[in-house]
Amino acid sequence: MLPTAFNIKATNLALSPEVRAYVEKRFVSLSSVLDFAEPTLKVQIEVGRTTRHHDKGDVFRAEFNVRQKGERLRAVAEAASMYAAIDEARDALESEVVREKKQGISFMRRSSRAMKEAVRGFYGAGLRWVRIPRMSMPRLPRFPRIRVPHIRWPWRRNKK
Repeated sequence: MLPTAFNIKATNLALSPEVRAYVEKRFVSLSSVLDFAEPTLKVQIEVGRTTRHHDKGDVFRAEFNVRQKGERLRAVAEAASMYAAIDEARDALESEVVREKKQGISFMRRSSRAMKEAVRGFYGAGLRWVRIPRMSMPRLPRFPRIRVPHIRWPWRRNKK
């Protein structure tokens, strides 16, 4: 099943049904790393020749552009045959998607670890002497009736 916003474009050649089917088959194999049910997923694929007058060398080009949840992922490959260029671009896109996911996971782990340590005390605090605020209400005479809290900052041993 392809995403709803899926577009294939051919430049400097005619897009045959065989090439279109091959591109769709190669892109559907990315369903393990991309969420096709995501409504913000937009895919634009461009295949074609770089020039019309060259016969040898890397003259075929494939470009995959994927936009999802504010991210823009792009993979471009050039090869001697169109199918090889499509395969290379698909592999590059898969590695980029996996890399982005790993970076997001590591960022979440790092930030939650920092928040946990900040809640425990100081960032990176072990068994150290730290100042912990203690509030106490001072005993005042009956008049005035305004009570002002007193904050003490005694040194205590931090428990981890």
